[in-house]
Amino acid sequence: MNSPVKISQKIIADAHVHIHRCFEIDQLLNASLANFQKVSQTQTDIDNSIFLIFLTEMPGDFEFSKLLEYAKKSQQINNWKFAITQESLSIYAVNNNNQKIFIIAGRQIVTAEKLEVLALISDSEFADGLTIETTIENIVSKGGIPVLPWGVGKWLGKRGKILQKLLNSDSIPMVYFGDNSGRPNFWSRPSYFQLAEQKGWKVLPGTDPLPLKSEYSRPGSFGFMVESELNLAEPGKSMKQILLNPTTLVQPYGVLETPFRFIRNQLAIRDGNKN
Repeated sequence: MNSPVKISQKIIADAHVHIHRCFEIDQLLNASLANFQKVSQTQTDIDNSIFLIFLTEMPGDFEFSKLLEYAKKSQQINNWKFAITQESLSIYAVNNNNQKIFIIAGRQIVTAEKLEVLALISDSEFADGLTIETTIENIVSKGGIPVLPWGVGKWLGKRGKILQKLLNSDSIPMVYFGDNSGRPNFWSRPSYFQLAEQKGWKVLPGTDPLPLKSEYSRPGSFGFMVESELNLAEPGKSMKQILLNPTTLVQPYGVLETPFRFIRNQLAIRDGNKN
């Protein structure tokens, strides 16, 4: 990645990834690659696709910083080697078959209203506990893309009214909404998604893996595709430009959670089970 290379290809991305401490990074990357390739389907599609993971790290998590150090040293973990790009907020991992996955830094913040906000494409840190309006403004001012991700029970009651207020406001910057694969398939698509799309705000799907060992296999299985020209030397900056472009068509892919797995995971989380 010594010089800017722009190619118009299919970009396949997971917009909500956590690298939990119970995950092994090489296993996560193997699973991500397999999931991305399933979306591509044919070998020709695979060869002409770019795979991206958007990290959304919570307070106290600094996995991207670790990966960046690996990349600076060209360190290899099992079949994956890490390498730097020409920007500080992205790296890429390449396996022994020269298959690449780009990893872009980002954070997850909890606001004063107990709503989650993602700061995509940002290696900055953000304080929890501020109002949602201030949090969004801080993300934008530091060059990130603010995303309001769906969560179990988090868009109901008072918090739902706050979302409605944001959607009706003309005084805040563009905000993106986030769907995730943890939403059970027996729940209908939240009405806020349609309202956001009517306002011109995009919905960016991602997996949002839970802190359970079995969840390492989720990344890449639920996300979005765009057809565009990506600068491989600065994939984070380039993806920001693509997503901010009002003409960019975001095509979601993946299936929602089954009722059995949804209930099992919710019980495991409540019991503190990391298996």
